[in-house]
This record gives sequence, C-alpha cells and structure tokens, in this order.
Amino acid sequence: MVVQRVIADSLPHFKRYYVCFDALKKGWKAGCRPFIGLDGCFLKGPFKSEFLTTVGRDANNQMFRIAWAIVEVEYTNSWA
Repeated sequence: MVVQRVIADSLPHFKRYYVCFDALKKGWKAGCRPFIGLDGCFLKGPFKSEFLTTVGRDANNQMFRIAWAIVEVEYTNSWA
C-alpha cells in the first residue's frame, strides 16, 4: 500500500494498493496456461478509483486470479 503526504502537514493521501500472494503466483506458474488477462472497472462512491485484476486459465479452463490492485488511475506505475 502506498500512502503519500502531498504537503508535510496534510493528511495522508491514498495512491494504490496491490495484492499478489506468493501461493497464487506459484500456482499460476505451476498449473496454468502461459496467458494473463488484464481487466479493470471503475469504483464509484466517495472514493473514485479503479479496481484492476489479472487472471490466468487453469487446466480445467477456469479463471485463476493472480493479482489485483486498487489505484487512482490506470497507468504503468500502478502495477509497480
């Protein structure tokens, strides 16, 4: 989770939250096809942001979630 202060005396400002559990990463490497799908949706409400997710396909042709993130704006640094 990245929280940054815009001004030294200001309240913390949420930037992004990224989750990728090691077990999911290893599971994708061990049992899924070499394909990663990316998708995102906008979150509405008091905190405008975007929910990003990556999925793979397992041996049963089912979706296998690899990682997800909540970001202000979708751009390359959001996944860093």
